[in-house]
Amino acid sequence: MKNQRFNKAIKKAFGCAKKFFDYADILYERVEKTEAKTIGSQTFITPLSVKARVQMRFLRDGKKVSLKIGDLDEKVLYQAVERAKGLWRTAKKPKVGVKLAPIPNPKRKEYRIKPGYDLAKADPKKVINAVLKGVRQIADAFERKYAARGVKINPEVWFYAQNEEKIIADSKGIYKRQTVPRSFLQVHTKIKDKKGKTTQTRVRIGDIKGLEALLEPTKQGYRLNPYTKAQIKDWIEKAVDLLDGVSLSAEEIARMDHFVLDFNTLGVFVHEALGHNFEADGVKSGSSGVADAKGKPLGMVAAKAVDILDGPPVDIKTRKPDYSTGFGTELIDDEGVEVKVKVLAKNGKVKEFIYNRETAAYFSKRPNGGAYSQLGDQQICRMSNTYLVPADPKIVRKDLKDLIRDISYGVILQGTLGGAVSKDGMSSSIQIGYLIQNGKVTKTVNPSNFSGKSMYALRYVDGCAGELRTDDIGFCGKDGQHRPVGDGGPRWTRIKTNPYVQLAVQGGS
Repeated sequence: MKNQRFNKAIKKAFGCAKKFFDYADILYERVEKTEAKTIGSQTFITPLSVKARVQMRFLRDGKKVSLKIGDLDEKVLYQAVERAKGLWRTAKKPKVGVKLAPIPNPKRKEYRIKPGYDLAKADPKKVINAVLKGVRQIADAFERKYAARGVKINPEVWFYAQNEEKIIADSKGIYKRQTVPRSFLQVHTKIKDKKGKTTQTRVRIGDIKGLEALLEPTKQGYRLNPYTKAQIKDWIEKAVDLLDGVSLSAEEIARMDHFVLDFNTLGVFVHEALGHNFEADGVKSGSSGVADAKGKPLGMVAAKAVDILDGPPVDIKTRKPDYSTGFGTELIDDEGVEVKVKVLAKNGKVKEFIYNRETAAYFSKRPNGGAYSQLGDQQICRMSNTYLVPADPKIVRKDLKDLIRDISYGVILQGTLGGAVSKDGMSSSIQIGYLIQNGKVTKTVNPSNFSGKSMYALRYVDGCAGELRTDDIGFCGKDGQHRPVGDGGPRWTRIKTNPYVQLAVQGGS
């Protein structure tokens, strides 16, 4: 009945719109969510929330009008069409008229990722209790393990699981619907020992899956699954390691010959330093650091031995995409375009940008599934999962031990707490480091700040090891909109020290 009501409302709206506009489309987004947060000693629980919004877009004679609307109601849509007419009359025509590239594969209508354990069939209270109880049990076990040091652990938890639905339709007969789940858990661990020293780490776990991404069923309800437990334990252990962390002076850092980045650290670097520069609306406006306003590349952006990709994760050897995983993965974007793997850089050279239909038409390109909206906002060019892959097997090492064997003096950098980006570069807060001396790991290094220039830093990648990991989980902000994203690369990536990368360790001089 819901779909019938929606279809009737959409048909009526397009009937009114076609009397005045050349083209109109509708994006409907709906999210059902279960969420819990702990802040200090307080816990905030939302067993179930539902949010829905509509974005309508109208074109006539090269002028575009967009409206954000509350619901797919027949009367509301009709009023929106009438309001759009008035806005169009007062809008100035741009120097280059707005056009939209056609939607590839217009006949397919349904897109779905089916959850293993569906939130809609679960008791939200049991789900939330399983998460909060499971994290606390792990923390208690660590307090017992390190009782001699008087370690006290305060984990702050942010968890949500949601089912997402979107419908895209237009006045030319397009109708597409996507339904996907998405689950997320963040554990921010704060530790204090009996000497009063404090440390902290953060781990994020998430995927475009149902509750199975984090939990497994029991007779009584749910519990954290083995993978989730292992990730939480690993990062609580790192917080304990930091109690013995050392700093590094500027002179010690200057002696280094290599940095080794785990997939989290590399992923944030790729996302912030390069990814935003490949969004075609930024290229068009002249704000990209990798291409001019005409889309002409400004030079190499990475080493010849690597590629930079965006979209669903791929198999490193076959490059076959996997649409069943990746926190930022979608099957279609918010304009109904099927999401493709975008080769942003091939052998270090700029090859492709992330387009929505408007920028694809502007640059005379085929849209590739890069348009996203946050609950009724305009569809703008956005990353999904952005990552580095080796393009030359000669740089691939057997494992981490082999990768660091010939490093005289360097550091392994793991995990981030986010990054800041500009046209020319980025910086990222690193959670923990490990000193490498004569090919061996020797000491735990304090948190640090890692920064680099967009066009140069990744030109010095000279080795990698391990499987492709794109499960560095984040939330990307742009133009006031936020969306879930993933990023990463090989489990370990080695970068030769160079003038375009800087490291500063907490407590250093």
